[in-house]
Amino acid sequence: MRHSRFSIIVISVVLFIVLSAGAGSAASEALKGTEQEINSAISHQTSPVISGDYIVWQDERNGNWDIYLYDMSVGMTETALFTGSKDEIEPAISGNRIVFSDDNRGNYDIYLYDLDSEVKTQVTEDRTDQEEPAISGNYIVWTDRRNQNTDIYMYDISSEKETQITTDKADQIQPAISGNIIVWKDTRNGNDDIYMYDISTGKESPVVTDPASQTNPVIEGNYIVWEDRRAGNLDIYMYDISSGKTTPICVDPAPQKTPAISDGRIVWADGRIKGTTIFIYDIATGQEKIVSTSSEYESNPAIDGNRIVWQDKRKGTMDIYMFTEEGYETDATAGGEMGDDAGAKESPLGIFPVSAAVIAAYFIVSSGKNRRRKL
Repeated sequence: MRHSRFSIIVISVVLFIVLSAGAGSAASEALKGTEQEINSAISHQTSPVISGDYIVWQDERNGNWDIYLYDMSVGMTETALFTGSKDEIEPAISGNRIVFSDDNRGNYDIYLYDLDSEVKTQVTEDRTDQEEPAISGNYIVWTDRRNQNTDIYMYDISSEKETQITTDKADQIQPAISGNIIVWKDTRNGNDDIYMYDISTGKESPVVTDPASQTNPVIEGNYIVWEDRRAGNLDIYMYDISSGKTTPICVDPAPQKTPAISDGRIVWADGRIKGTTIFIYDIATGQEKIVSTSSEYESNPAIDGNRIVWQDKRKGTMDIYMFTEEGYETDATAGGEMGDDAGAKESPLGIFPVSAAVIAAYFIVSSGKNRRRKL
């Protein structure tokens, strides 16, 4: 009995210390910088992406979806790239190249637009839908319906060659690409898993095949990040290709969704505070911060360097906002390995940067084992 009381006291003290130390982490300090509105035209502006001085989004102000550009290098000017009567949606950007889906032929095709030459090029010609484009350097990937199910295809800009990446009869959607690695959401196992394909080797392999749902993968270098439901709600997880290690980045009863990654830093829309707000996590330091709490309706973030953009409904319709971080310096090389003192570090207690509720549950389960109690 004395031993049980002593264990409970020790557990209580340790839990108090952990929760006290984690209180600042749970509250998350604010990222230092300035926030500004990029666009607040009538109707919705959604799906922002950013590369260098360019912010691109899809815009409904003309009664259909068009692609707009905001250039910070020339006096912060906004330009309508395409304003036809058909829809242009789902923009992605890499350097000076923009890809998007265009239904001007009555089905969605993938197009490429070069900002330097101002040349628009049709990439796909099949009469079924090609959507969800992503781009990295010379490679464009997308989802393709030409085989009845949805597959991942790739186009090499330099060789003008198209390649079918996936051939499984189940659906493969939500592609993302960085360098030679393509990732996507895959349903071949009867639930949503994450798979990857190495262009240089031609090898396909699973990233995570947990029975729960894993969705919305993004990638930079060796880091693959996604939404994960294994704890019963949407959390953020990461896989390091070089080490083969999976790390929970944020596990909390509130939802964390739509992650993006740049320079070893992950952003996402988070439901811990009222509504949804934007959070950021630094892989090298293991530190989480709040980007913005100015609105309860922040979602779909993107990041490049010290600039973070998102769509925001604080004025009643979706607008584009940007946060510029002060004094930002790259702390981690994209795709670098996580060392002993870097990344989402495990504490001596084996606890990752999760919520106080999850830590409490961990201790209750651990202490309860000796008394045959179940949580």
